[in-house]
Amino acid sequence: MKQVLFLWLAVMACIPAIAQDRTISGKVTDALGGTPLPGVSVVVKGTSKGTVTTADGDYRLSAPSTAVLIFSYVGYTVKEVPVGNQETINISLAADEKLLNEYVVNGYSSTIRGKYAGAVSNVSGEKIKDVPAPTFDQMLQGRVAGLYSTSGSGQPGTPNRVVIRGSGSISGNTAPLYIVDGVAVEGGAFAAMNAADFESVTVLKDANATALYGSRGGNGVIVITTRRGKEGRLTLGAKTQLGWSNRTRPKFVMMNADQRLQFEEEEEFGAGWRFSPKNTASTVPAPERARILDSLRRVNTNWSDIFLRDNAQFQEHEVNLTGGNDRARFYTSLNYFNQEGIALRSGLERYSVRSNVDFKGDRLTGSVNMAVGYAALSGIESENTSAVVNTFAAAYYGLPYEAPYINGVLVHSGNKSQFGGVYDLREGSDALERTLNTVNKANQLKGALSMNLRYDLLKSLYARATLGIDYRQYDSTRYVNPNSYTGTQQAGGQGLYREAFDKFYQFSANYGLTYHNQTGKHDYEASALYEFIRAKSSAFTGLGYGINGSFPETPAGITPGNNTNGFIPILGGGKYGTALASFIFTARYSYDEKYSINIAARRDGSSTVPKKNRWQNFWSVGAGWNILKENFMSGATDKLDALRLRISYGLSASPFTFSSNGAFGYMATYAPTRYAGQGGLVPAAIGNPEYDWEYSKQLNAGFDAGAFDGRVRLSFDWYNKITDNLFVNEQLSRTTGFTIRQINAGRVRNRGIDVELNGDLVRTRDFTVFAGANFNYNKNKVLSLGEVNEFASGTAIIRVGLPLGSHYVVKYAGVDPQTGRSQYYDRAGKIVPNSQFNASAQSVAEFGTFNPPFTGGFNAGVRYKGLTVEALFSFASGFKRFNNEEHFNRNPSFATSNQSTDWLRRWRKPGDITDIASTDDPRRFSSWDIQDASYLRFRNLLVSYDLPRALLERTHVFSRAQLYFQGQNLLTATSWKGIDPEDNNNISLFEYPPARTFTFGLRVNF
Repeated sequence: MKQVLFLWLAVMACIPAIAQDRTISGKVTDALGGTPLPGVSVVVKGTSKGTVTTADGDYRLSAPSTAVLIFSYVGYTVKEVPVGNQETINISLAADEKLLNEYVVNGYSSTIRGKYAGAVSNVSGEKIKDVPAPTFDQMLQGRVAGLYSTSGSGQPGTPNRVVIRGSGSISGNTAPLYIVDGVAVEGGAFAAMNAADFESVTVLKDANATALYGSRGGNGVIVITTRRGKEGRLTLGAKTQLGWSNRTRPKFVMMNADQRLQFEEEEEFGAGWRFSPKNTASTVPAPERARILDSLRRVNTNWSDIFLRDNAQFQEHEVNLTGGNDRARFYTSLNYFNQEGIALRSGLERYSVRSNVDFKGDRLTGSVNMAVGYAALSGIESENTSAVVNTFAAAYYGLPYEAPYINGVLVHSGNKSQFGGVYDLREGSDALERTLNTVNKANQLKGALSMNLRYDLLKSLYARATLGIDYRQYDSTRYVNPNSYTGTQQAGGQGLYREAFDKFYQFSANYGLTYHNQTGKHDYEASALYEFIRAKSSAFTGLGYGINGSFPETPAGITPGNNTNGFIPILGGGKYGTALASFIFTARYSYDEKYSINIAARRDGSSTVPKKNRWQNFWSVGAGWNILKENFMSGATDKLDALRLRISYGLSASPFTFSSNGAFGYMATYAPTRYAGQGGLVPAAIGNPEYDWEYSKQLNAGFDAGAFDGRVRLSFDWYNKITDNLFVNEQLSRTTGFTIRQINAGRVRNRGIDVELNGDLVRTRDFTVFAGANFNYNKNKVLSLGEVNEFASGTAIIRVGLPLGSHYVVKYAGVDPQTGRSQYYDRAGKIVPNSQFNASAQSVAEFGTFNPPFTGGFNAGVRYKGLTVEALFSFASGFKRFNNEEHFNRNPSFATSNQSTDWLRRWRKPGDITDIASTDDPRRFSSWDIQDASYLRFRNLLVSYDLPRALLERTHVFSRAQLYFQGQNLLTATSWKGIDPEDNNNISLFEYPPARTFTFGLRVNF
């Protein structure tokens, strides 16, 4: 009886709980694309009761109203949702960037970061997919510790200079190797590539990572994986963004018409003096002179407004389709990108398509990846200090009282006399006439095809193969209208037409075996591979004259040249190729997820070096220790999520460059010539049978840490990288018939630290405040130069004990208040007058380097429900550059061009205290032209809003809709007085600066 009573009471106690159970259903989707997520675990918290989502992302289970459902999926953040009175719970899961970073992709394999001992950084494709920049290397600025990406030109389509952990070469290649879906692609040819197709960008920095690439990995490796299809129903996505770009303002100020005329009057030259009432020698009547001066003052032309755009248009449109099942998945995208440049006639228009297919069989799995892009580029004619051919120089050199048009006619040096010959110089109008009558265009076609295959031979053994083709065709056109003033200045006086074709083709293949097994606490993997790479390039250039104006911008207009008409064409070109064969072995062992060892060995044979040095061995070894797994750390696991120590050491190398010089650098070569009408050969290069690679040995030690349930993530690395066998130019006696020979001599060291810190300062269900920062300090030092201690290199000195890029000029001592002449220091510290200036005898290396030792970036943002606001800043500090813009803007030799307002405070009489010398003082290159180029740049601002899913469901059309705004290069803090401090070389020469861009975008999924 008691047992029956106990059973009855137990049943009665359960009735209320049973009565409260209800059926909960819903759909789980990807927060980014709105794609249904199959296989998501849905569990009632505190119980083992749960289910998984179907292929359509649907789920159904029973749970009481007091329950909390936990949604979890590999690679996504975990979400907890109280049931309450809800019967339908639809949620979206966001990709967990912290979890994504747990996987390291090195191009040959992937592994969990905890089992990898190398130094790597990862940039999620979500961070760069909408950045309004035409090449993806610009999108990396400020995002990776130790990676310095800087623009040599803001002209749309121009690639950045990318350096990882400092420059280790004097005249060799410093660019990293780029790998896309396991296949090497040509660096610097990104104008036709769509970065929105990239899933992730992994930067391999230490020898444990780069030794895998042997003779190609010495400068670091950037591994790109592209987007893949996902299982589930077909999802169609689309995005569009529209915007505009405008110019940033330089920190120098040029004279206006009043100031310019006054300057000319005081210095007794130009229109300001010719029509001055003080000019007693003038034959022009005084009233006429006054009238002319008054009219000139009212012109006040702002040449920047003529040559530069303030509302250059930007647009981008894309559609993508993704879907698949457990056997096959695909991702396809079409993209159109169009960006006008801020300089007249410059811009880029791109069409790109990508299609990735993944398939899986019982034993055979693989993928086929295809991408084709076409970019049409139009640019200014040159980026130098010549105002006639450089738009940016003309924008500031043009005289402010020079009117470009009079009575609707463009006035230039060829027709100014019909207007009375008022102006001595018409740089502004001549440059405008040239801009309107010349063409400088280029087209880039980029194609990439790769296939990755895996065949399971045994349970733990599989064969693998990767095949790839990288193709790039670049053709450029230059045209000068024969019916123009500029056309009359060409050879023959009838314009010109030039076409150049440059094709690059690279085939790569690697295949081999991989063994991977996990037994108890032991996890080991080993791969043996063979790789072969064949690259070819060809170029042809043709330049013709005597253009028939009825056939513009086509070679059909060229007049065949002969000895009578003088229209002799100029032809040139060449072909070359290289090959690389490699044997690769990698191994990884982990014990109990505590200790790991990574080994890589590679033997490379290259056609770019002579036979005696052709085959070389490269290797690396690394070890990792997961301290948090140790028993003595058990008390710290409630706060710490990860604590791993890493150390690695290895050897890699880099070739000279992939060019004709790099392909045949060791050979004695010949060039064609003609003598007495007969063809012949002449020696072109002396060759070097000892020619070799530049070798890099790198030691890296670091740690990774995470705390507070992933809210704080820290990575720290110290490295010491020594590059031997530097490529240098050996000076030869002219009696040899040559002046230089490329040899290997010397050693340079890069030593420094990388720090990356990211965290969620506040993290709740609907509100997150996050921030991150990365920092690199790199100390560069030349350790040896072979048989010499130093040699000059332009305005720099390569000297043992100093960093590469050290400035080497005469030290400026200011203006002598008595004479108004510049003064300088000799090497003994004695002040000498300008008349005793001697650069070769007085130059010193006291002015730092143009390579920044401090680089990095930081970001911060908030997320509240569907709203996200994020800002990114980048910086470079501790370096100086030659400001040639100011040098020529304050130069009496260029006084006929417009000049800086600094001249208004110039020395005029004995006793004047000023930093601007008399106009009689010859301008010299000196330390006065060297300026601090450190900067902090507000790189990017992103504001996005995802419309509520409940609202979208009512449409029965959209699964996701996002509105966003972006601003690029918004503000720069710097003491630099030129156009822009960010440049990839030592000397500023009125280069095209990066633009400030604003865009508004819409992204939808159907």
